[in-house]
Amino acid sequence: MMPALTLRSALLLTALCALAACGDRGEQAPVPLAASGPSEVKVEGVSYLADLQPTATGSTLRVTRGEPAMTYDEGALAKQVGVQFCSGRGKRLAPWALGKFDGGAWVFDGGCA
Repeated sequence: MMPALTLRSALLLTALCALAACGDRGEQAPVPLAASGPSEVKVEGVSYLADLQPTATGSTLRVTRGEPAMTYDEGALAKQVGVQFCSGRGKRLAPWALGKFDGGAWVFDGGCA
């Protein structure tokens, strides 16, 4: 015979069901800590820094360059760096990752998928 659910058990079960439902919307799981952090990526002989960091909903990829800093009109180049960075980890730049320029860096919310 199975014991009756307590209020605490019912709340825990409800929370677990809600968490399970979140994954069905195509949301990305957080990036493992071992896969995060800055890495050098070279494109056409120029060094860039790709920094993958975990977020509450997945990850963010930040692409920067030393001097001269990246500019607003280099979004396609930053995306190319991101694609190369992610492919080096057996993944691809998340198709939903929209780049935005943030003071000398291009930021891609979604990171690698």
